[in-house]
Amino acid sequence: MPYASTEKEYVDFPLNQAVRLFEIKGFERNNPTVLYIHGFIETAKQESVQVMVSAYLEAKPGTNIILLDWSNMSHGSYLVNAARNTRKVGAAAAEQLNKLLENGLKLDSFHVIGHSLGSHVAGYTARELKNKYHKTVRRLTALDPAFPAFYPDGVMMDHVNAKDAEFVDVIHTDAGGYGAPVRTGTVDFWPNGGKSTQPGCPRFAPIPLSDDNLCSHWRSWRFFAESVRSPEAFPASPAESYQKFRENPTPEVGMVYMGVDCDLSARGSYYLTTNSQTPFGKGMDGIYPKSKIQQR
Repeated sequence: MPYASTEKEYVDFPLNQAVRLFEIKGFERNNPTVLYIHGFIETAKQESVQVMVSAYLEAKPGTNIILLDWSNMSHGSYLVNAARNTRKVGAAAAEQLNKLLENGLKLDSFHVIGHSLGSHVAGYTARELKNKYHKTVRRLTALDPAFPAFYPDGVMMDHVNAKDAEFVDVIHTDAGGYGAPVRTGTVDFWPNGGKSTQPGCPRFAPIPLSDDNLCSHWRSWRFFAESVRSPEAFPASPAESYQKFRENPTPEVGMVYMGVDCDLSARGSYYLTTNSQTPFGKGMDGIYPKSKIQQR
């Protein structure tokens, strides 16, 4: 369980020694804490981890950021090893988090963020913390939660869901591909309709798990990390479908921000469009179809 204090300097502990976090200079138990959980076959050196961690360190320096490095359990066969390990890793993480909370870490400013398979580790962690230790995580963010083996409901493993924390926000960017095809949180965001191919990603990328092939799936953490630096970059509009969103004459009504500053009273599905490259956020233009922008 590495703890990052600066991007180049982080402290690495075995999970069962998590309470040593309190010994680290700069780790303040009264500050907000983010636990980030990476996806399938990823490691602490992965771009997704580096981008998320550096966004928090640079834009929110008062935040403790912890990476749950479960790389040794997230490798091997997806179905036989990694997907099944999400439950074990979640249970082990919950046990250690409970110790941190018993020692003064603030539950009301604790935020768990998971990407892909890490979203389901986050779900199991929060569920175990709630059911076994009677502590409910305030916010859990699932970034394009992994589809295979978790959906439809109970097909093999239990997926992250709205009951796991007080507030569960989900960003879908490869729905029906690597990501969940259905609503799964308190609030679900569907940028550009939520499906592949996301703007700026290659339309034809046949090699599984290649960078091109994962491009849409990875947009979820790219969007979230950008929101840490620019909290109002991604306004989103409530709608029953992408089509209804595009036909809505007043998309600003009920608008909330996707990402770090999401309104915790938001419920249901929200839609927006993004740019094809960084910066991805369009601000208010992201909720107006092109024709409407010209008329405004």
